Amino acid sequence: MPATVLSPDFVNDYLDSHLAERQVNKIQHGFPSPRFWNELSVPLDEIGADRRQLSRTVGKPAVFLYVGVPYCIKTDPGKCGYCLFPVEEFQGNAALENYYGYVEREAEMYRSQMEGTTLTGAYFGGGTSNLYRAPVYHRLMDLVRGLFPDISDQADLTLEGIPQLFTREKMEAIRDSGMTRVSMGVQQVNEHLNSLSGRKQTTKHVIQSLEWARELGLSANVDLIFGWPQQTVDSMLEDLETLVSWEVYDITHYELNVGGPTDFALNRYHELPSTLANLEIYRAGRDFLLENGYQQLSTYNFRRPGDPAARDFREGYTTRFDHLDTLGLGYAAITFFGNPALPPGRSWSFINHRSLAQYKAAVDDGRFPVERGYRHTPDDWLLMLLFRSLISTEVNRTQYRAAFGLDVYEKYATVWDALAERGFAEITPERIRLVGDGAFYAPMISALIAEERYRELREEAALRKRQSRRPVPVDVSLPVPGAGSGG
Repeated sequence: MPATVLSPDFVNDYLDSHLAERQVNKIQHGFPSPRFWNELSVPLDEIGADRRQLSRTVGKPAVFLYVGVPYCIKTDPGKCGYCLFPVEEFQGNAALENYYGYVEREAEMYRSQMEGTTLTGAYFGGGTSNLYRAPVYHRLMDLVRGLFPDISDQADLTLEGIPQLFTREKMEAIRDSGMTRVSMGVQQVNEHLNSLSGRKQTTKHVIQSLEWARELGLSANVDLIFGWPQQTVDSMLEDLETLVSWEVYDITHYELNVGGPTDFALNRYHELPSTLANLEIYRAGRDFLLENGYQQLSTYNFRRPGDPAARDFREGYTTRFDHLDTLGLGYAAITFFGNPALPPGRSWSFINHRSLAQYKAAVDDGRFPVERGYRHTPDDWLLMLLFRSLISTEVNRTQYRAAFGLDVYEKYATVWDALAERGFAEITPERIRLVGDGAFYAPMISALIAEERYRELREEAALRKRQSRRPVPVDVSLPVPGAGSGG
């Protein structure tokens, strides 16, 4: 690693210059950013063979399943004012169930790859997965059981949705199908602030959905966003106080990601709290939840012990360091597959088509509907897992040493030392833990750790761009199409 990169002076200058920047959520896709996923041909046969080989050599592999849906109800402003994910406008149940038929056919393509694996959890997301009619939830779980006959007893099986689209009939079908949890994208309990997104959700919708979940024995998570237009510390605390009074055990409290051609970025940016105001909101929310008996499981997830229906769910991160395997099915779904035991270049991230027409066309042709991917080097895979560890606020040095044969502290010592000096991290021989404001700055810390590799990736991307602009020389010894003698 060049001396100027991640030297103590560089690290401290980087931290000083980025502390006041907006802490966007850069880490859900791991490392690197999807903008660097440039492999247009992903060798699914090779990946399948590697899965089976790992099963024989290192034991029964664990898989997490994600199943996506493309559709969301129309809002004004569009995409709820802030959403950056690829979505399609809901066209009715016929189109939705037609799409689901494609997901079933895609799942069948993976059947041989998934033989001998154990499902450790599943997440039905989107889009808006509670748009489905009640009978489809049974079909969803039929797909899961058909693909994974071995499902862990502790597997958390979660369906994501918005409160106003839940009904008691749907909740019963979700429970009866075998799903164990619903994740509610409430975003704002405050009805005025929520209305800025164009969503028609009311407090009554939220209360009723939570009551149905509790009555039917389903665990229920509520997502709230901070850093919302016009939000203050007081309005945020009122929302959290409301959820605590409703005995919501599991709360995900995450920062608004602002960008792209969204209404919040284009028309309400001046109404957004500054980064330092967001830090104040984060501190107040964190401290309130900790004072009320919640435990901080990750940068954004807080859980209070005692939920009779809860299972050990971890959103967006892994506690495993030897292996990571997430299978993504459906439109724009992402798959992660890798293991330090694999030869270099055999660990992958890839995404399905973000065009619904192209996704369907691939399935109709009997092809895996993969748009593009990224072939990881061993160091890339270490960074991928390190990003996920930082979401959990803890890096286990012992487990990294066992998985990669190195001390992750020594590899990035200048970063960890600078964080410790600023009160953002605690370092022991066993682990590195983010403390104080360190969890809030996890995205910045992740980007800093990856800075040297990101420089290399940017240079590689620039080189490819220059090469693509070079004129292709014509070999005059070969016939040029269309330039025959004319007979």
